[in-house]
This record gives sequence, C-alpha cells and structure tokens, in this order.
Amino acid sequence: MATLYTITIKSIKDTKVIAEVRVDHPDAGSNIGSKDFALQILLETGDIERPYFNKLPIPKEEWKKLVTEHPRKEEYDLMHQYNNGVKLEITPEEGKKRNDRDYWQKHNEELALQYGRKVSSSGMSDGQYYVHFDNEPLKVIDAANKVILSKPIKRKLEKNRYTLEFEVADVEYLHHLREKMIYESAAWNLSSYYKPEINVAQGEAVLLHYKDAKSDKFWQVVQDGASLNITYGKTGTAGQKNIKELDSVQKAEKERDKLINEKLGKGYTRTN
Repeated sequence: MATLYTITIKSIKDTKVIAEVRVDHPDAGSNIGSKDFALQILLETGDIERPYFNKLPIPKEEWKKLVTEHPRKEEYDLMHQYNNGVKLEITPEEGKKRNDRDYWQKHNEELALQYGRKVSSSGMSDGQYYVHFDNEPLKVIDAANKVILSKPIKRKLEKNRYTLEFEVADVEYLHHLREKMIYESAAWNLSSYYKPEINVAQGEAVLLHYKDAKSDKFWQVVQDGASLNITYGKTGTAGQKNIKELDSVQKAEKERDKLINEKLGKGYTRTN
C-alpha cells in the first residue's frame, strides 16, 4: 500500500469528529473535504484487515471486539464491500484453469454476469484460490451522503497538514473510534473522479433533497427545450424560481447534468 495520508483522530464529541490529515505523497493532493473521504476514515478504522495503525490507544483485542460487536455491523459490512470490493473463493480446479488466458477472460465475463460486478484480480492465499471483484465507488459516495450529515469542514494548519471536522447521523457510527488513533491510509476523494450516471428525459423533473442539522432544502430542474426551469428553497415551501436560457437543446442537457452533479457532490440526494 502506498501511504497517501497519515490520519490522527484528535477529538470525538457526541456525533462530531475532528481528525488531523497529513498529506504524505504528492499524488494524494489536498482535496480531502468530501463526505466520502470522511466516511473512509470510519471504514478504515473499523476494518480488521485494513488499517495500518501507528498508534492504537486501546489494546488491539479490545478494538477488535468493538469492531466485531459493532451496533452497526451489518451496515458497516456492506459499506466495506462497497469500499474494498468482494473476495470470492473458487475451487482449485477453477483456479488452475484460470492460468489459461482464454478461460480466464471467459470466466471473468461469467462471474461479472452472475454477480453484477467486474473482476479486478485473482490469485491464491493460504492454499485457497480466489477472485476479487472491483469496489463500487458510487455506492460509497451514496452511503457517505447518508452517514455524514453535512460537508466536512477542512482547515489548513500548515503545508501538507489539515484538520477535518465532520458529523455523523448517529453516534453509533463512532462506536469503534477512539481519540489518538493514528494510522496510514491510501484513501481517496472518490467523488472527484466518479460521477453518478444521470438518465433524464427532456421535460422530466429532477428533484434533489439536502438535509443536515442546520438545513432542510430542495432543488429541482426541468428541461424545456433549450431552457432550464430551476426551483429551489426550503423543504415544504414553494421555493424560488429561476429560468436559465441556453443556445441549444444539447447545451441545455449538458448544463442540466453539470448542475445536477454539482448538487450531488455537495451532498444532495435524488428523490425521484
């Protein structure tokens, strides 16, 4: 694993967490203020096979117990699958056959069709053959929008060092987390690279919703030819209306999709 960041849990108060993030690699960059990056902090510190702790302020066995008896274990297990991909054990016969490239390609296609996921790698560990499916970044982003209440607050301390403050929807999500945990991470800002697929027919209303501890609002767009009819405001009100005129239907579609993606990146979720 290439270490991109070293992360320290500085404080935990109720549902709020402050972490210090040190950028250790030039490829990492400093775009760490997204909800999915904050979620990966929770996932990595709660994954028995994943974290590379430099400091664990409690005995390792105690931490493992917190993870295995987590009140949100089922939800975390699912999010781990989204974030890490899924490992599937296969028979020795299948494993040996995969040495043939034609069989390997055909087997990958069959598995992708059967499980609805692409195979990223395969091999053998402790005498057991396996294939590993790709992770699902868009599902991680979707989970982050539900778990992390609002866009994290990023503050620069000095060159390559930042604090990240975020709040979770329920204190149970922090069951395994402890102050003074320090670990190395290869986490990435997924939402900078993966955009949700947008399927919108002309004239169809796209309704987005955003809610956190401080606000509850909506945003809606309807394309009418080369025009975009936008309505936004506090949930439960009629909202404010705005019409955006573009030069062509194609430009209106492109602008519509751009605006939708911007809102989704800020934590809005589609409700229709």
